[in-house]
Amino acid sequence: MPTDKPRTKYLRRLPLPYATALRLRDAGIADEVIAERVGVDLDALATFMRVAEAKLAAVAFEQPPT
Repeated sequence: MPTDKPRTKYLRRLPLPYATALRLRDAGIADEVIAERVGVDLDALATFMRVAEAKLAAVAFEQPPT
């Protein structure tokens, strides 16, 4: 799992399901487990993850590292 401090800071600002999904993916957890944990169908996980990454990018853009 990356130890990127700005990323960790930004993840804390996301809604919990998105932050959880991104953290689990960073940790190498299987997609089936991620989908179950955040409560989405496996078929919808790819879209959910794109939304999570977009939300993370928006947070990073709003508050760049100091």
